[in-house]
Amino acid sequence: MLLTYTRRYSKFIAAQLFFASIWVISQLLIPRLMVDIVDFGIMQRDMDAIVRRGLLMLLATAVNILSLLVSLYFLTHVTAGISRDLRADLFERIIDWSRETRTVFPDSTLITRTVNDVRQVSSFLDLSLRKIFTLTITVIGALAISFSLDARLASIILLIIPAILLLGLFLTTRALPQYARIRLAIDRINQLFRENIRGIRVIRAFNRSDYETREFEKATQDAGEASIRSESTMMLLSPLILLFTNILILLLLYVGGGRAEAGTVSLGVLIGLLEYASLSLTNIQQFAAIITIIPRSKISIDRISEVLAREELLTLRQDAPETDGDGIRFADVDFSYPGSRRAALAGIRFTLQKGETKAIIGSTGSGKSTILKLLLRDYDASGGQVCLDGRNVQALTREEISRMVTFVPQSSFLFSGSIRENIRTGKADATDEEIWEVLDLVQMGDHFRESGEGLDTHIAQNAVNLSGGQKQRISIARALIRESDYYVFDDCFSALDYATEKKIRAGMRERLAERGVLLVAQRVATVRDADEILVLEEGVIQDRGSHEELAERSQVYGEILASQLKSEEVEMR
Repeated sequence: MLLTYTRRYSKFIAAQLFFASIWVISQLLIPRLMVDIVDFGIMQRDMDAIVRRGLLMLLATAVNILSLLVSLYFLTHVTAGISRDLRADLFERIIDWSRETRTVFPDSTLITRTVNDVRQVSSFLDLSLRKIFTLTITVIGALAISFSLDARLASIILLIIPAILLLGLFLTTRALPQYARIRLAIDRINQLFRENIRGIRVIRAFNRSDYETREFEKATQDAGEASIRSESTMMLLSPLILLFTNILILLLLYVGGGRAEAGTVSLGVLIGLLEYASLSLTNIQQFAAIITIIPRSKISIDRISEVLAREELLTLRQDAPETDGDGIRFADVDFSYPGSRRAALAGIRFTLQKGETKAIIGSTGSGKSTILKLLLRDYDASGGQVCLDGRNVQALTREEISRMVTFVPQSSFLFSGSIRENIRTGKADATDEEIWEVLDLVQMGDHFRESGEGLDTHIAQNAVNLSGGQKQRISIARALIRESDYYVFDDCFSALDYATEKKIRAGMRERLAERGVLLVAQRVATVRDADEILVLEEGVIQDRGSHEELAERSQVYGEILASQLKSEEVEMR
């Protein structure tokens, strides 16, 4: 997965690695020049040799700083670009999924994967190119120069390095399961936090604050325990490397000191070997600190790959059967939710033509919203056909369905921003006059005129500065300004009083007179003026007809009507 994204920045990566290599080479030259200063300058009291080597050390330092800055410039473009591309691709993939495809991933984990996991991968790329690469060639270069100075003493360094690498591999393998546990715990924390923020009123109303606090504490405690176990395992690496470093220096001083006294190795070479040994083990110690990100990144890469590899379950079917005629048509539609043995819908059959208004009414759980999910192709029907203007929805793209059908969901969602920006979500080029027209239709025009800011009135995040009824009316206005053949309203009048709803429905009848309108509701007052009402009960259309016809002959409709009339009488009292 990473190779796919790094190929896009191959030129930047090549440039970064080139300048990073120059940075390492210039860094390795400095101790080598120091060897010559000691052996040929200080020991032989040659000032010219000291000056020449000193100037070369200054030049190497300047090249070192310049190459580091240039390599960081290219590195920043690589890490920022890949992070941007990953988040963009994740967002595009998630936003195009149907509801059936998305059920595998809770919202909390999708947020974590798009934000935290991508950040983890970015850190891994940064450290791989900036640290792991440079540390590796620094150690190799230091060993090569050490062997060129004195192979016998350099072999002591070579004995210590494999032991450290094996130790690092062992500890990293032990820490890997804990990092996976941390990722899952963070998903749980995000889920609980989102639920508590969104449901704070319900939590307080039912006095569930203590319970939710305990659940959140469990999740944070789980994450904390996993972090402690993983970090305590990896933290052993740094002191152990320091121990090996000190042992190595003592061995070099012991063996090298004896040879220096015997005259078989020069003082400059011994100082140089100590420098390169310290440089090698210091870099390995840094590598040990950095290596902790590898298991974390492995988990994050797997989690991101899992989302990117998730294929849309509802693919386009060009061979899908079609029906004759225009309008929205359900032909003997059956449906069961994935994993459920009970049918949610059975034998649903109806047609909605342009210029008609039809309604679906039923008790909670009767299958009303399920019908709309099949129409908008959040799921595919188990049997029968759902067609739009003669074309099976399984052969239509989401964009095509969206152009033909305007949908107002049961739960109102508004974007943070101005009223103008929210209404223009339905029609990007809508004029202020058109916006005021639909706001007046939903009985919200006077409210914003009196606010003093008009169409620039700000809507806060989650529209917390608006009531439920106001949010529903703005959602309806956003739909009415849109041009489409069919309009579907999913119980989006539930927060409105009867008088306001009646005025809005009267305006809608006039505005949408030539469009197909499908109303889904639980209130009789919302559907009574429809040309035909479908009475849904346990996934089956029990009866259909006008309000007057159903009131006389339909038992289910009569029960709904009677219960709501009693509710209205109680409210009036």
